[in-house]
Amino acid sequence: MVSNKTAINMSDSDEDLMNNMYNALFQCFGIIITGYLSGRLGLVSHAAGIGLNRFVGTFALPSLIFVNMAVLELSSVNLVFLGSLLLSKTLVFVSVALITVLVTRPPDMARAALFAIFCTQSNDFAIGAPIFEALYRHQHSEFVQYLYLVAPINLIILNPFGFAMMELGKEYNRHETTRRSALMGRISRNIICNPVVFMTALGMIANLVFNHDPPKMITTFLGTFGNAFTATALFLLGLRMVGNINKLRGEALILPLLLIAAKLIVLPLVIRELTSIFLGKFGTVNADDSLAFSMFGFLYGMIPSAPAVFVYASAYNLEMDLIASSMVLCVFFSAPIMFLTAKIISVAKLDPSNNITALKGYQFNVSIFAIPASLWIILVMLKKLKSLPFKVVFCLVISQVISCTGVLLEYLSETPKSHPLTYIQLMLSIAGDMSCYIWTACLAFTLLIMHKPFTDEFQDKIIYFYMIISWGVPILLVSVLMLTCQPPLFIKSDFDQNYVYGTPEAATLTMILLSSIICTIVCLVLHQRQKHKIIRPAVVYSETINDVQSTSKQSIDSHSIDTDDLKQGLLYESETNVMDNNEYFKHFLLLIMQAVAMFVTFSVAIWRIFGKTNGLYLELAYSETSLMRGQSIFTLLIYGINYQSINRPIVRAWNKFWWGGSPIECPSWEELPYDTRKTCDNFMFKHREKCLAEITHLTRWKLWKYKKTFTGSELVTWLVENNICSNRDDALGYSIKLWNGQVLRHLNCTEHFQDASNILYTFNRR
Repeated sequence: MVSNKTAINMSDSDEDLMNNMYNALFQCFGIIITGYLSGRLGLVSHAAGIGLNRFVGTFALPSLIFVNMAVLELSSVNLVFLGSLLLSKTLVFVSVALITVLVTRPPDMARAALFAIFCTQSNDFAIGAPIFEALYRHQHSEFVQYLYLVAPINLIILNPFGFAMMELGKEYNRHETTRRSALMGRISRNIICNPVVFMTALGMIANLVFNHDPPKMITTFLGTFGNAFTATALFLLGLRMVGNINKLRGEALILPLLLIAAKLIVLPLVIRELTSIFLGKFGTVNADDSLAFSMFGFLYGMIPSAPAVFVYASAYNLEMDLIASSMVLCVFFSAPIMFLTAKIISVAKLDPSNNITALKGYQFNVSIFAIPASLWIILVMLKKLKSLPFKVVFCLVISQVISCTGVLLEYLSETPKSHPLTYIQLMLSIAGDMSCYIWTACLAFTLLIMHKPFTDEFQDKIIYFYMIISWGVPILLVSVLMLTCQPPLFIKSDFDQNYVYGTPEAATLTMILLSSIICTIVCLVLHQRQKHKIIRPAVVYSETINDVQSTSKQSIDSHSIDTDDLKQGLLYESETNVMDNNEYFKHFLLLIMQAVAMFVTFSVAIWRIFGKTNGLYLELAYSETSLMRGQSIFTLLIYGINYQSINRPIVRAWNKFWWGGSPIECPSWEELPYDTRKTCDNFMFKHREKCLAEITHLTRWKLWKYKKTFTGSELVTWLVENNICSNRDDALGYSIKLWNGQVLRHLNCTEHFQDASNILYTFNRR
């Protein structure tokens, strides 16, 4: 009866905890959405948003920090935990800044500093405080106070280095030099005059002077300002989202997703690992408190970036649209991740082995969906195997099939430990995972060398070399594990089912993962540097070509060959090896996805070697399963689904039903003859506005009304009447040139231009 009552009490407390989390998340994101709708509907103007921003940054937030710092009991602060947080943020700050400097060419220190601040400065008070107050209301209530101690890590320690880098980058762009003393003085003045920094230091002084019991008059006065912070800051965050959501498309998503991955995935894992290590070696807390601190640090790292980063971007005129878009995505990505983590924290002390059956079933279900996805990708790739990167992706997908096949055999079969099928299952699953990691590094290296000219023989040799290291090395390593370690025991309740050979297998995977991650990141960095290096000469060469073309107008016949030779020699030397932007975007997206999956798997392997399994380990195990077993599904979304092939039949069927035909594709501007382009430019600059005003009208066709339309005969008549063309035949030829140059188009793009009174046309936008 006692055990049953205890279980009931635990379930009730967990239910209350999650209800508090629901309320906190609904409060935060509900107010954010309200702010966004208010700005979108024009209820709050831009000037009012500026006033709210000034109130939050100058009065509300500094007052809130002062009150909490003044009443904080410093004797209960765990300095080891604070030190681990400082080291974690510093490590991520330096890594992001260093990678950005290495990628940009010439090195852009200002952007590097801004990205580093984005990845380390969290929205501790507006979003973090309500969530942590709900999560730690009954246990470890002192964790909420750590938010006001962690904030100065960025404001006083890390951000000044970022400001110095931004000032240096600003001077470099202006080609100016400033004395070091003047620069340091300006940075110091900006830091000291910052209301948040000033009130943080003043709050610490008040805590020491009044022994964490300041006069009630001060706390009541400033507390009133502080109480207004949460709702106002969240509402202001929603206002800043207006106009930034539509920019998140295509290649514009790459850099925001990289920053968000560093903020929401890399930073939490780094904090958790370093916190566990430091508290285990230097801390004086017990095991339960150490676990609670590490989980608090993990959840703290998932708080989205602070709006102050956008203020810094605006002050230095750096990547304002990018930071605003990244903040939008970061806020909405963090919500489900934080909720899942909070749910895991609520059951952190439970034995994870109770959930191993569900985890194995989840692996099985994901593998079932992954294998058909892989087979579909293989069929799609068969048409693209002439390209070396697609050959590597093809082999990567085969490795994914091998890995998932091993998981299926393991789940479906019940074999003794010494049965040969057991070793076949292990060889497929473990070697398949290792080969996926190595093939990812090979793909990154392939993108690095794609700009160099090479023969088909070289492609064959390098793909054979890839096969040896990507399939041969994993088979060799797994064979060594089988010969040197104890036979595996397949027990369905064993939580270490993913590492049946224990620490040796985890150490081997760690070595492969670390090498693959380093190789992938280094190759991507070098590729970006080469990309910037190639673009600049291309611009110079294109200017040279334009000069040659402009000087050869009087003797086109004699100079056209030279111009073509110049193009072939400078710009199109290795045209067969150059990927288009769409292909490169797909490969780059796959590498980013694989790098994130490998980093999560690396964290799980490190935890398996040095840590103890708990609820948070279970969350990472599920994440690893989703990313590694389900990587074929992500690959399918990138390569296997040709959206144009899906959309085109639907669009053609609709056009045939509604418009009576399919759209006609016009030639591109570069393919048009010189006289056609000259005619289009002349009409656009001299006659378009007058023609638009005189012949266009509102027309009803079927169920819809169409503005600014005209018939073909109306345009031809107007050209003749305005002495642009001498007769209707010349006007018809003139109009056809305008149609080819896409100055005008058929109303539904299904007809060529005709001198007819029953066919409608309209002008394209400029």
